[in-house]
Amino acid sequence: MGGVIVDVHRDRAVHNFSAIGVDAEHLIDTYHHKGIFIDIENGDIDADEFCRLLCEYAGKKIPCEEIGKAWRSIIDPPQEYKLEYIRELRKTHRVFLLTNNNPIIMDWACAPGFTQSGNALSDYFDKLYISYKMKCTKPDLKIYKMMIEDAGIDPSESLFIDDSEQNIKAGRACGLQVYLAENRTDWREDVSFLIRSRYCP
Repeated sequence: MGGVIVDVHRDRAVHNFSAIGVDAEHLIDTYHHKGIFIDIENGDIDADEFCRLLCEYAGKKIPCEEIGKAWRSIIDPPQEYKLEYIRELRKTHRVFLLTNNNPIIMDWACAPGFTQSGNALSDYFDKLYISYKMKCTKPDLKIYKMMIEDAGIDPSESLFIDDSEQNIKAGRACGLQVYLAENRTDWREDVSFLIRSRYCP
């Protein structure tokens, strides 16, 4: 999701966590978090435990609402033009979302009103595959294989889009066709070209 559908602002999130008393400089990464930030995305801890551990780490009580606000600041609001492109793509293709994510962000993203048009993220995809529910994160090959099997797709005829070179490498290792999208760019023309060229029929 981050870096493809929504722009990622790692430094902004680090700043906002610092503002509430949490030094997250070495915990938050644009692609692969560390410590309790990866634990929640792996599904090893839930949102309540994350908040408790973060308060323990900071050495003070922080309202969960403030923690959620700081965490959500890592991404911009979704870009409607990309979501509408995906909606059109679903008329001829099955489209899935495979994301390293956590319940704090996904509860917000999957609620009506996530987009300016009043839709939830889930309205644009056939199915969401979310790391904390699958108990593993990209680039672990396990999460790709779980998605491929559950979705019943042929990897050689499926295009995987991601903004992380590590995740792209793992997708390719699982037989998927791949496209590396750069954060804060419009990838629609490139993806349309790949589809038209039947690189990914």
